[in-house]
Amino acid sequence: MRKVIDVAGFEALFAADPDPWRYAEAPFEHYKRGVLLRACGSRCYGRGLELGCANGETTAALADRCLRLTATDGSATALDIARRRNRGRDTVKFVQAVLPDAMPKGPFDLIVVSEVLYYLSPEALRHCLLALEQAIAAGGRIVLLHHIVPFDDAATLPARATRIANRFMRRRWRLQVHYRNARYVALAFDAGPKRVASDHARESRG
Repeated sequence: MRKVIDVAGFEALFAADPDPWRYAEAPFEHYKRGVLLRACGSRCYGRGLELGCANGETTAALADRCLRLTATDGSATALDIARRRNRGRDTVKFVQAVLPDAMPKGPFDLIVVSEVLYYLSPEALRHCLLALEQAIAAGGRIVLLHHIVPFDDAATLPARATRIANRFMRRRWRLQVHYRNARYVALAFDAGPKRVASDHARESRG
């Protein structure tokens, strides 16, 4: 039986173990982080946003690619760990934010969403995607990396969450990176000019 994890569940995970998925030491995680960073491209971005920063391992790498970086997580414990991991990086701001309602206001030149979207219900996922559309700067890049293998505590089946996000973004922006293996998919989109408000309204009604 599936039991969806919530913010309290993530709090418990990080309270018990500061690196519950072995982001710092596992070769698989190191390789996957490299895939994500390559999807970001070689640009130096002005303002960056990382959603779901967890314990801050990816944050440390993204900070070198952005003049300013906002890193968010719903878990206060995870944010405390991430702050310690990134001590001395004055260009990084950590913000507690529970998606989709607490999306930081942009515009951001780079938005990274890694292993987050399937923890949202389908309805919350759609709201999050609309918020991303509002937050990305014209000419900015959105990078997504998510598992596609089912697991018990996801609110939306991972493969479905990736399909929803991919379809939403392909209708709006240019796909620049599409990497897929048996376990996860990485996508990168470059945003064009902002769309008019009526488009947002049609999407939210749909």
